[in-house]
Amino acid sequence: MKKLTYALPAAFDKYLVVIICVLIALRIVIVPFSPPGFYMDESAGSAHVATMVQHGTNAFGQSWPLFSSALGGGYTTPVYLYPAAAWSHIFGFSPLSLRFFSEFMTLAAIAFIAYAMRLWTDKRTALIAACVGLAMPWGWLQGSLVWDPALVPFFVGVGFWAFSELLFTKSTRIKYMALFILPLALILLAYLYPPLRVSAPLLFVGVYALLYAKKVIRWPQLTATILGCVVISLPLLHFMQDPDSLSRSQNLLVFSQLPLLPAIGTYILNMLQLASPWFLFITGDPNLRHSTFFEGMLGVAALPAVIAVIVMTIRLWKKKRSELLLVWIGLFGVIAALTGSALTDEGQPHSLRATAAWPFFVILLTLGWQWILALKHKRYMALSVVLFVVGTLAYAIELAFVYPQYSAGAFDQSVYEKAIQHQPTPNYPDLSLKYYDTLR
Repeated sequence: MKKLTYALPAAFDKYLVVIICVLIALRIVIVPFSPPGFYMDESAGSAHVATMVQHGTNAFGQSWPLFSSALGGGYTTPVYLYPAAAWSHIFGFSPLSLRFFSEFMTLAAIAFIAYAMRLWTDKRTALIAACVGLAMPWGWLQGSLVWDPALVPFFVGVGFWAFSELLFTKSTRIKYMALFILPLALILLAYLYPPLRVSAPLLFVGVYALLYAKKVIRWPQLTATILGCVVISLPLLHFMQDPDSLSRSQNLLVFSQLPLLPAIGTYILNMLQLASPWFLFITGDPNLRHSTFFEGMLGVAALPAVIAVIVMTIRLWKKKRSELLLVWIGLFGVIAALTGSALTDEGQPHSLRATAAWPFFVILLTLGWQWILALKHKRYMALSVVLFVVGTLAYAIELAFVYPQYSAGAFDQSVYEKAIQHQPTPNYPDLSLKYYDTLR
């Protein structure tokens, strides 16, 4: 496969490195201040992490649990519980430590995506992808929350890296490693978060259809992969047979609440909301725990790149260029990720259930920025860069200084302050309070 090539100014690399360092520093510095408090879902899952560290059980005394019951019919999954417990063995299980665990996994996700983009093109592309991923509001706030969805982008990033290695590596050792890691990452996504039980199979079909079409894998490898995936998925399939485990999903699924045609219409409407410019660039998610309302999920900084990737796609389409492959991969990933959210009928547009989409948006926006930085019209390039810098800094300032004030109620700030001091907190979930007991 022919790799993509874009003429970027070599001197621009050092500025990209500076931007990356500044964005990482900003994200780390902001974590202790924003978001505020500790929402009940966060503390409930953290109770399982804390007791796993202290006693080797979840909060209900179960040793080595697979799924641990949380609040609202949800579950803390093993894909989150055991890595978080390993982190907490070293750094403790305070709210701040667990927020940094989520942030670390988010930064690792961006690193995998950036490295994968280097395999497709070059080092400059990797730097651009890192800048885009670090600046995107979708992965900024949600990347520091303490619950299972925070790890979704990490496994998407790992899967994209393994997929890219299969396409480009010449090393037999790396290829065999990627053949194992790619399906494992997709299966762990299904374990990790219920909406991904729709999105992950879609990604699996798309990924392996392309690998087979490109003759990267043959029928024996594909058959072995499918059989291995079935075996690894058996505990999840067994868990899903329990009516209690499916109650929340069934209550939210549009096809279980509506007749067929209205359900299809609701799904299409939800997809349109998730893809709307208002949601992507202006206000974002209607839930304060998912979005600041100040900018959309991609942020205003992404506007130039979105325009650029659309223009680039139209031009390459006419020429039937192979560079379009990565555009189609990004678009397919976005659609698959949004589908898991669009099939639910609550709080739409619901960005948290679609959190697997933002790594694929990073791919698309990176291609847009490549085109912008190769333009001969320097004025448009300069305006785009200025908008990126201003939009990103404005979002960071809002997140650090303004958002904590008006989102305090959404994160149970007053209850958190009482619970952390072990004061009475009536009418609060026992599982959430159990976490604060572990901090005594």
